Amino acid sequence: VSRQTGMISTLSGTGERTATPDSAALSGTPLLGPRSIDCDRDGNAYLVLREGNAVFKLDLNAGQLQRIAGTGQRGYTGDGGPGLDATFNGPKGIAYSSTDNSLYIVDTENHVIRHLSLSSGVISTVLGSGERGDGPDGDPLSCSLNRPHGVCVHRGVVYVTDSESHRIRAISGLTG
Repeated sequence: VSRQTGMISTLSGTGERTATPDSAALSGTPLLGPRSIDCDRDGNAYLVLREGNAVFKLDLNAGQLQRIAGTGQRGYTGDGGPGLDATFNGPKGIAYSSTDNSLYIVDTENHVIRHLSLSSGVISTVLGSGERGDGPDGDPLSCSLNRPHGVCVHRGVVYVTDSESHRIRAISGLTG
């Protein structure tokens, strides 16, 4: 919504269920299942595509989008390597962290939260065992999640809505 005119406009997306191309203009580019978006302080937005199984960086100043994680294929691979080589399964949430210039990605159907360092491009799982379930608390990689959906970061604490466990999980002490 424009603050000057009060009118809404489409920034990106065509309304068609079509694959999102890499390195394209924002305007007139299809978005395959956009679910969540967050921004950094430099005029960039970060978008997860549920059906597209990928994360895109939107350079709002230049009007461009670029894939930064996910191959577009469904799966659960890539931890410890480049985010571009990773696979997701229906990601639904994303949060930018200024603490370590990173993204936290809710990989819903894999039942995990993944961390993408924007400095190195490396992706890793930081919460969730990869098995659908409810806990236990304690070791974040031993905790089973049940279709997490939302995530936010506040003062170094990552908060996650664990939808089918009917809980909000919190994890602190993470370092990219």
